[in-house]
Amino acid sequence: MLKIFISFILFTLLSACSSNQKAGVVYHDSFDFSAVKSYSLYDHNSTFSETQSLLDNRRNAIEIAIERSMAKSKFSYETLEKADVIVTYYVFNGKRNDYSKYNEVVHFCTHCLRATTWKTDKQYSSISQGSLILDLVDPKQNRSIWRSVYPLGLKEKENSAETNDRIKQAVSTMLAEYPRTNSNSKLTR
Repeated sequence: MLKIFISFILFTLLSACSSNQKAGVVYHDSFDFSAVKSYSLYDHNSTFSETQSLLDNRRNAIEIAIERSMAKSKFSYETLEKADVIVTYYVFNGKRNDYSKYNEVVHFCTHCLRATTWKTDKQYSSISQGSLILDLVDPKQNRSIWRSVYPLGLKEKENSAETNDRIKQAVSTMLAEYPRTNSNSKLTR
């Protein structure tokens, strides 16, 4: 009996370590994603930054991961005024009011997901504490047109090289779900 129990625990641990997380994605299917060539990030002194309660090192790790993934996929960085999309991010801290404020800033409507204009192949089920959320905002309409959620499990005070590696992997996985065209082809990893 003990051998079976130990085998079961060992199998569970091995399968948990070897499984890759999936990124849930929803996007507005009337937006022409194939026309996007450039992106930007909001400045640290913007309204967007007021919705974040992140330490600078965590914010920097996320932004560097975004910049590397976008550059690898041949998107160029531009000023806010010239960018085709603005990449935003949010780490869910478990407080629904903070999450609602973030959604207001990026104009993401959770109720609109039921409309036919939003499409997904890998819908995220629920957002748990420590989940990383990436949005692409259309600067012309000032609203989210693409969202991905990854169950990163970040802890508020956590700081390590492992955390940075998890952030890089999460951002890469999330942005790999970007639809290059409206026919749903993806970014390269």
